[in-house]
Amino acid sequence: MNNLNKIIVLVFWALPFWSSAQLSADELYKMLDSLVARPTVENIQRLENSAHTFSSTVNARNEQLTLVIVRCNLGYYLEKNGDLAKSMENYEDAYQRFESNHLSDYDIFENAVVPLAALYTRQGDYLLAEELLRKCAAHAKNTANNSLLFNTVLSLSALYNSTSRYEISYILIKETLKKKDIPLHTGAALKNNLATAYFRIGDFEKAKQLLSEIMVSTGLNHVNAYKSLAFIALKEGQVEIALDYFEKAKTALLTNENASSREWVNLQVEEAELLLEIGNIPEAQNILQNAMSVLLPSHSGNALPDKSILYPDRNFLRIFDVYASTTTSLVDALGAYDLANYVTNLLQQEYISQETKMIHRAVVKHRTEKCIDLLWKRYSDTNEQVWAQRAFTYAEQGKASVLMERNILNKENDENSYENTFELKKLLRKRDKLTDQLLRAQFKNLDDQVLETFSSELADVARQIKISQSNLPNPLRPEINLTDLQQRLKTDDAVLQSYFLGTRRNYQFIINDSGIQMLRLPDTEELTPLILEFVHLFDGPEAINNDVLNFTKIAHRMFEVLQLKKGLYKKHLVLIPDGLLNFLPFESLLTEPTNGMSFSKMPFLAVSQKVAYAVNAKRYLDSENNSKIKSILGIFPIFKGSSDELSYSEDEAKALQDNMSAELILESQATKTNFIEKAKKHVLIHLSTHAASGNFVVPAHVQFYDDLLYLPELHSLDMYGKTIILSACETGIGKLQKGEGAISIARGFQYAGASSVLFSIWKVNDQSTASVMSRFYESFKETGSVFESNHIAKLSYLKDITVTNTKKSPYYWNGFAYYGAIASSEKSNNSLWWWGGLILFLGFLIFLLSNRKK
Repeated sequence: MNNLNKIIVLVFWALPFWSSAQLSADELYKMLDSLVARPTVENIQRLENSAHTFSSTVNARNEQLTLVIVRCNLGYYLEKNGDLAKSMENYEDAYQRFESNHLSDYDIFENAVVPLAALYTRQGDYLLAEELLRKCAAHAKNTANNSLLFNTVLSLSALYNSTSRYEISYILIKETLKKKDIPLHTGAALKNNLATAYFRIGDFEKAKQLLSEIMVSTGLNHVNAYKSLAFIALKEGQVEIALDYFEKAKTALLTNENASSREWVNLQVEEAELLLEIGNIPEAQNILQNAMSVLLPSHSGNALPDKSILYPDRNFLRIFDVYASTTTSLVDALGAYDLANYVTNLLQQEYISQETKMIHRAVVKHRTEKCIDLLWKRYSDTNEQVWAQRAFTYAEQGKASVLMERNILNKENDENSYENTFELKKLLRKRDKLTDQLLRAQFKNLDDQVLETFSSELADVARQIKISQSNLPNPLRPEINLTDLQQRLKTDDAVLQSYFLGTRRNYQFIINDSGIQMLRLPDTEELTPLILEFVHLFDGPEAINNDVLNFTKIAHRMFEVLQLKKGLYKKHLVLIPDGLLNFLPFESLLTEPTNGMSFSKMPFLAVSQKVAYAVNAKRYLDSENNSKIKSILGIFPIFKGSSDELSYSEDEAKALQDNMSAELILESQATKTNFIEKAKKHVLIHLSTHAASGNFVVPAHVQFYDDLLYLPELHSLDMYGKTIILSACETGIGKLQKGEGAISIARGFQYAGASSVLFSIWKVNDQSTASVMSRFYESFKETGSVFESNHIAKLSYLKDITVTNTKKSPYYWNGFAYYGAIASSEKSNNSLWWWGGLILFLGFLIFLLSNRKK
């Protein structure tokens, strides 16, 4: 309420100053006074309507500030009333209006930015929240505003605890607690957040010590401290003490006259979680129903609510997840998880950045694992395909969904399905471009004013994106039709093997044109070391060659563990990796045990099978054969005379020139600007250069002669429908994001709209890569198929008698994975035979008819 008091004081101080303002401003103040005196729904609605009317005519700076103050108050009372969406809209409007009009004489940070960041945190938009809070921290430091600093640290530490960054949280709080004159209630709240961080990392003693310090303070409400002590006691096995502390928390909340209904809901959900832990299922279910009745007044009874009455609120996620754990009914459990996923999708519509969306896909994947666990039990008991089908649907919903959402948007824009999608795509690309500019400004240590300009522009674009997204008729969610998928597999003469790697358990789905099979893989504790052992063999050229027999042993064992033999009865194999399997070179696995030392004679999967990869089944199903590649662009910086020189890149350029009609951009002409401009005119783009997977500071990037292309800028480009050949190191490597895969250069091109990508999954050798690529284009000249040519080039290199056995290690020839449509030259040949047969048949008919006339 302290912030509210400041707002009210400023309103009364401002009245004399604006006595000459328009009458509507005076009326607005009177309505605000009425709201402060009686914060009813009717008064909120009345002020909100009037503010909207006033905003259409406001011009003068003092009138703009009037509206800012009103919007801040509306944000406060709407949040208290539980309307988080409208609360955020009002705070956002106030902040944007204050900044864009360069207003002053008002603490916009305390009254709008901090509470707005807190709302973003509650709704899971952590990146936006952190961005705002960093601005608050900088402003507090520059203006020596300790009150703002304390509130900012309080919000930041809560955010860090919510995103499992506990070490950053307690370092920040401990530094802040060293300062003097911290208000009693703020100090207690900071200590409670610090105790939470200690509790989460398992240091119960430090957590209890801090909470004890809070408990001895008088004049404070100890709800949060009691809750924390309750869960610590539960972890220590002291059930009765835990229940006693929780009862004290409920009593403390009852004595708080300003407690909102939301606070009661939070407490009820936490109590249900505690009761679930100790096995009191009936009482946990009753409490969850009470919580739902508060959030959904129109819902009654013990059944799950209809999704039509749900709205984006993270409290629902906890309620439905806990509810699913309390029921023994498969239908009810899956129904609760479905509702949680539905609310997640509603929340996703409000998020601006793909980074925020990806953070929450990790939670969705954990929920998906629980669904698949339940369905596996039913499938293994009955062997009925319907349960495997449902499990596969759940697995697919959580795979690369952020990438697919963008791909669907790209496609809809291209087909002009909706009026708003074109504008939304423009805004998203503008945001990516601004993000890149801000990133570069930070790398150059430009002054704060420049950074603030980019940040303000980003905030403005973010607001426009929110409005544009809200105008879309439906969420852009990919759906998979199993019948269509099986028909596509029949057409491609292929088997699809899709993997799901969970936190504890792992599964595999095998689909062909006649059915689906679900298999259980070793648990994560056993499987992860096996995958890493094989992947690390490709860290350099020595590991395999130094112990070939060890390689053959591991390569065949991995083949069996991943149960790939079940997919070898068709001509083609489609693989959908997950988790660490994104980095595993499947085609280097051995289909049979061998003791031989000659690589060319080893039974590699690449020898027996033509393999294509996909990020998920929907992406494979929608993939189109780009058979009409008439224009090719080759980018070859080469970097002659420098430490980055790629001498064999010239051989690649010559092979491309000799075999294809292509536009080649060489050496100093291979600039980033030339690439961006020239790429617009070509369908297939070949990049032979350096690339890096990035780290926590520097994003993944591609190197051109004059500059680097970072992921954010790549995301801003239009690569719709293009085929990309990435002849560079680590273009498929990046931070592994649960449910989304590696955030790599290859994914960046897919996000920008590329239909198919050939990329590397380790630091490939320059010389062998040039050789493989030369063979690739020799084949591509004949087949016109990237899929086919990738396979032929690998086998050509492996069987070449001029290449030494050492250089035939899969490290040298199998560094590239193809993600795209199966486009076999056999299909082209069959088509020619069909047309040839038709022409002969028509010729025969004409001959018969002409003889009859004679």
